[in-house]
Amino acid sequence: MTILVTGARGAIARNVIDLLLAAGTPVRAASRVPGATDLPAGVEPVRADFTAPETLAPALEGVEKVFLYAAHEGMDAFVAAAQEAGVKHVVLLSSAASADADNEIGRSHLAAERPLEASGIPYTFLRPAMFATNSLWWAESIKQEGLVRLPYPDAPVNPIHERDIAEVAFTVLTEDGHAGRTHVVDGPGHLTQRRQVELIGEAIGREIAVEEQPRAVAERYLPGSLLDMLAAGSTEVWGPTSEAVTGRPARTYAEWTIDHADDFR
Repeated sequence: MTILVTGARGAIARNVIDLLLAAGTPVRAASRVPGATDLPAGVEPVRADFTAPETLAPALEGVEKVFLYAAHEGMDAFVAAAQEAGVKHVVLLSSAASADADNEIGRSHLAAERPLEASGIPYTFLRPAMFATNSLWWAESIKQEGLVRLPYPDAPVNPIHERDIAEVAFTVLTEDGHAGRTHVVDGPGHLTQRRQVELIGEAIGREIAVEEQPRAVAERYLPGSLLDMLAAGSTEVWGPTSEAVTGRPARTYAEWTIDHADDFR
């Protein structure tokens, strides 16, 4: 059973690849520029570009299942190629925001979900909420200035370790009973953005300052829907943690900072 993993340079995809390799499952890793992707031994690199449909049939040849990053364009081409290749299951990395069609992030992920729903190919949608890896946006300012500039620093967030998302995907890809289902995945508990920075500081052994950033500045690089959520200070729980699928407790943000300490040093 060969599994194609798209977005091979992404953190979640890399963890999915590692888990499949450890299980002895043949893995093909797809990206637009496969030569630029550093892959573990035993993984076959292939080119797959949804905007270049001629690349899809070779990438999908002999593939039974696909772990798919949500593509903002070219989904119809992928679906047609997957149907032609006889793919038996597609696991789509979507977003918890897909539950809200008025949300700009949700709309873009729904645009990827809907062609799969209509395709006749068995599918599973993974809808994680906030990724802990978003904190990597702060890495350069931490390394260079010992500072993080944040809109709404005391807003609560509930980040998810990428390994937990990958383990959900691995479970869905390798166990029966998930076709036609949507798995919403949330983090294990809220903490403020300010506390996130403190935990990074504890992991690297340095004190990191926090500077509140005006919303008008943050709007230059963050979606308005995300800023609205931070401004509301909501502790809404989007869904269960990864444990609902994997049976293993979700990793905390403190664990994530330890795993990624070198990224901030």
